[in-house]
Amino acid sequence: MPLTIIDLEKLMGTVISHHPISLYDHDEKKLAMKKDPVEMWNKFFEKYIKNFKFPEDKDEYVPPYANTYYGGVDFPDAKTTGLIRGIGWDLVKQIGKKILSGDFNLTTVTIPIKVMVPISILQHVCNGHFNFPLYLNLASRSNDAVERMKLTITACMSSWYKSSVFLKPLNPILGETYEMMWEDGSHEYVEQTSHHPPVSHFLINGPNNNYKYYGYLSFVTNAWFDSCKLTNVGKRAVDVNGSHIEFNYCVDQYSNTFWGAFRHENIGEMHFKDTKNDLSADFVMGNVSGKTSDYFEGEIVDKDGNTKSKFKGSYLSYLEFDGVRYWDIRRNIDIEPYPVVPQIKSGSIYREDSLLLYEKKLDEAQEAKDKLENLQRHDRKMRAKYSTPAE
Repeated sequence: MPLTIIDLEKLMGTVISHHPISLYDHDEKKLAMKKDPVEMWNKFFEKYIKNFKFPEDKDEYVPPYANTYYGGVDFPDAKTTGLIRGIGWDLVKQIGKKILSGDFNLTTVTIPIKVMVPISILQHVCNGHFNFPLYLNLASRSNDAVERMKLTITACMSSWYKSSVFLKPLNPILGETYEMMWEDGSHEYVEQTSHHPPVSHFLINGPNNNYKYYGYLSFVTNAWFDSCKLTNVGKRAVDVNGSHIEFNYCVDQYSNTFWGAFRHENIGEMHFKDTKNDLSADFVMGNVSGKTSDYFEGEIVDKDGNTKSKFKGSYLSYLEFDGVRYWDIRRNIDIEPYPVVPQIKSGSIYREDSLLLYEKKLDEAQEAKDKLENLQRHDRKMRAKYSTPAE
């Protein structure tokens, strides 16, 4: 019996309901519905944009899956945690002292498919964009550059809670692609553009050219004995109604990987800069006195350092600008994703290992994964052997 969305939520550690199942569903007949972008936008506008109101909540709600002592998300599923830790011990045996020192990049290690979920990282990239269509369409209707900056920050910081995963998506093959549409009629394209280092580029074209959201992800993962960090050195940008806003990614930290309560946090610095309107916002995750690591606060300032807006919040629960709540997790609007079917044959939805893993055929899935990865290694050697040196 194939995996259900409940199975996937357990495996990935995402305990929120209304997870976008169509990102994971492999039933092409169910997904191959004709979609008219104009009709989608008209419905989206009437449903969400026309009479949009910000949440009126004022309390500091803490979701039940939050770690209230350190911050971030706890992962309580003992069965899956045991599986991950078993693989971790196998890695320790293989690579010895390097993992104990932290001097080891996990992206160079082949991970068994039994600790993976049946989607590609390219599909997971799209999953992390689920709040951008709402807030960027709102930004496209504002003539105030500060407001557009607020809404871009909101789109970014409110999208983490469905991006938190504990089991690993499949590594994309060089040249692998994925194509989908969001409920507003926007079109998203993702492609794996480099093998080592792994790089994934994405582009979202908003409806009626309301906005563009684009950039790339490139991961380096370092492991210590009881923790690991996934550093995304990629960059991203939003073009919307006269604003060009560039911003970065935080660092994903996994703690207690071998004993204790498995935990996932988003740490590090965030930098937003609107190069066309000379606005910026720089802040550090966990910089709020007396609060856990998921809280943050900061200011939007102009080129002279004048404060244009102050904000505070937690990526697990809420975000406020000048006392106005722009996002509350309890009021989050779940924007529907629609994978495009059919896709070109490099599409993630056609990966043999993913399809077999979806059907819980672990041995066959591992064989298919090994076959793909060996072919990719062979191709890399051929490129290196026959490439023409630069003059």
